[in-house]
Amino acid sequence: MTPPLGLPARRRLLASLAPAILCLGSAAVAQDSPPATIDINSLKVDVVDDVIIPIPQEIFSSLDKLGDQNWGRHLWKKDVKLDGNRSRTALIFGLVISDGFIAVQAEDRDEVKRIGREVLDLSGALGVQREVAGHAQAIIDGADKQDWTSVRRELDRARQTVISTMKELRDDALSDLVSIGGWLGGTRALAALVADNYSVDASELLHQPDLLTQISRRYEKLPAKAKQGEIFAKVSNTLTELQPLMQVNGDGAVARPAVVEISKLSTDLTDAVYAN
Repeated sequence: MTPPLGLPARRRLLASLAPAILCLGSAAVAQDSPPATIDINSLKVDVVDDVIIPIPQEIFSSLDKLGDQNWGRHLWKKDVKLDGNRSRTALIFGLVISDGFIAVQAEDRDEVKRIGREVLDLSGALGVQREVAGHAQAIIDGADKQDWTSVRRELDRARQTVISTMKELRDDALSDLVSIGGWLGGTRALAALVADNYSVDASELLHQPDLLTQISRRYEKLPAKAKQGEIFAKVSNTLTELQPLMQVNGDGAVARPAVVEISKLSTDLTDAVYAN
């Protein structure tokens, strides 16, 4: 269950994400008349200590405000190759959940079903398959019926079940990495969409330097044993490189070259996480 935000947390969220936030799926935004603004206080987030991370189902729903998008173009369709590194598996799990929301937006039934199977396999690698199996099957069944609302709900439930179970098992580092992976997947998709159809308003969705600072600090505090492997040095470097790019210029926009670079960095990191 996502904890409610108190006033200080809401203020931090507003400061981090104003004037808008990236967001993908469950908000049930009307396709024909999307609202002009985003109700930031209504968004669901993961609160990890003082770090507020938008959850994947929230990362994309505000993209409806960008108008019709070629979602199929941004489907990742990566084969997951596990190597026994559970920290990397947690990052991949977060990425796969984000990919699931993109596949739902594209209404790609076969891809959603494949992602449902990946969710099951990854949860097994994390030692929580029993807890997640029902959600994974519901994702597959929902895709068969093209019940996209149900699929969005079950993707988020699978994500939350893994996070909460990891916390119960005192694997807080893994739960943090699931959240960070989801944020990364959402940032990759958002930056690619904005780069394809750049506008000042759309670029504001990538203005999140304070959020990125919080995520970076939390990541650096993870124990060394949770960041073993070359991929984790790349995660740290990429978070640092993204920081200046997510600032606005004198026109109140994230400049187009910065958006293109955000897209490249987040795509390269995502690719490296999958390929490691």
